[in-house]
Amino acid sequence: MGKLFTILLIFVSSLSFGQCVGNQTVSVIPAGPYQAGDVVVVTYTLWNFNQVNINWIIAFELDLGSGWCGVQPLQSPSMGAGGSWLWDVQNTYPSGLNFGPGWRFQNTGNANWGTSSTGPFTMRVQLTVCQTCTADDLSVGINVYGDCQTGGWNNGNCCSDPTYQIYNGVVQIVPPITQPINHY
Repeated sequence: MGKLFTILLIFVSSLSFGQCVGNQTVSVIPAGPYQAGDVVVVTYTLWNFNQVNINWIIAFELDLGSGWCGVQPLQSPSMGAGGSWLWDVQNTYPSGLNFGPGWRFQNTGNANWGTSSTGPFTMRVQLTVCQTCTADDLSVGINVYGDCQTGGWNNGNCCSDPTYQIYNGVVQIVPPITQPINHY
């Protein structure tokens, strides 16, 4: 009986401290490496969001390296009950979390709550590599936030999922090709 209780306690503890983000997939077209001026389309899907302590999903934030100079939203997350997804370049949540760029959920009942939808959520962005002559950082990641992390809901432990790394690399520098110089 003691072993069963221990196993049950471990299982319940793992649920209360578990991560909210389920399976994630991504496609990046074209595949890297990238040069200045290249345009890249990233499609990201979060297949399920586990609502630990009724913590609803509220935001998808892009984490971009300094080598990206253009971000254009192409498709907002495909699920969301009780409101709509907004593209935002900067928003400060009640918890003090400084958000952006990315999509945040605007709940029609309470602006600081997320959506009760659990997925799947699919979104797409277009990124442009900056014109540069240095090997600038082209990393791309995505952070998924629940409304417990943003200060909209407080019902026990929050999830704190790590950044999902999509791409790591730097701008590939192409040396200029010049014609021979003639001296007279």
